[in-house]
Amino acid sequence: MAGIALVQTVHLLPGKADEAIAWLREGEDVRRPWGLQQQLIMRKSFDPSVTMVVQIWESLDAYNSWKKSQERAESLEAGRKLRVREPSVVYELV
Repeated sequence: MAGIALVQTVHLLPGKADEAIAWLREGEDVRRPWGLQQQLIMRKSFDPSVTMVVQIWESLDAYNSWKKSQERAESLEAGRKLRVREPSVVYELV
């Protein structure tokens, strides 16, 4: 099965930008055992409260396993106080 790219726009809450970026970075290590291969975090140059996160996963199955995990549920709960996110978009790597 082909790898996937997960793309998500994240809006950082006022006064929480540094904490939110640290949380996003720490999450990369948590996701790696589940099949995350790479994560990019990018801030919008003219609006630093808007961040784009791109994650490369080994497969859709790996990502779906992560989505069902208790670790993900705990991670999402921790992030709720830091940001608002738009729905993720999944792309198949070709």
